[in-house]
Amino acid sequence: MTANSHTTIPVVFLSGMLADYRMWQPVIARMEARGRIGTAPAIAPIIPALDTKDDVQAVARDVLEQVPDRFVLVGMSMGGYVAFEILRMARERVSHLMLVNTRAMADDPVMRRRRLLLARLSGVNLPFQGVNDAMLDDMLHPDHRHNRELVGLLSDMAEDLGEDVFKRQIIAVANRPDSMALLPELDIPCTVMVGEADRVISLASHHDMAARIPGARMIEVAGAGHYVPLERPDICADALCELIT
Repeated sequence: MTANSHTTIPVVFLSGMLADYRMWQPVIARMEARGRIGTAPAIAPIIPALDTKDDVQAVARDVLEQVPDRFVLVGMSMGGYVAFEILRMARERVSHLMLVNTRAMADDPVMRRRRLLLARLSGVNLPFQGVNDAMLDDMLHPDHRHNRELVGLLSDMAEDLGEDVFKRQIIAVANRPDSMALLPELDIPCTVMVGEADRVISLASHHDMAARIPGARMIEVAGAGHYVPLERPDICADALCELIT
């Protein structure tokens, strides 16, 4: 798939846990603004819901049923885990790949048990709370930690999706397969991106992932944590433009 002035490129955006289409709106708005003045390819954004199944393979199959035969794939956090399943199932349909704040390695047994326990205990003794202060400390760059609009958006998405979705998604994440062996087989243009202040998934794991993907570009984003598409949408849009142009 080659970008030109007459091409509209389908881009499939896969969101993280307890996030929806709002995760990508700032990036898409910037891409569309650039497309209107001819400084970026025109894109057709597709943002499938990832909230109906508790298995990443089942989620990937659902996505593949909703998207065109050929598309650019962008996966953030849990969306990256789904992206790896899509690549396993239908690599020939993916023209370009962008992995944002995600990892290829499966959970170790301790983390897996912790997630599954959290799924069982969620909402048992206390009302469900999708976002809390400790999570925000780990996920957001200090410059954005007290941004009321951003924190409110993260809270709104989590509350709108709710406890049942959280349980399904955390079970899917806990049981996801390891994708490290897949990385050297990826023969498509790829960008790996991470926020410098991401304390959820380490910078080192992103650099290792990029090093294993032939020809991958690694971007470490200053002034961002786990939510690069929301914290630094300009940089995310820049990287996507460069990837698909």
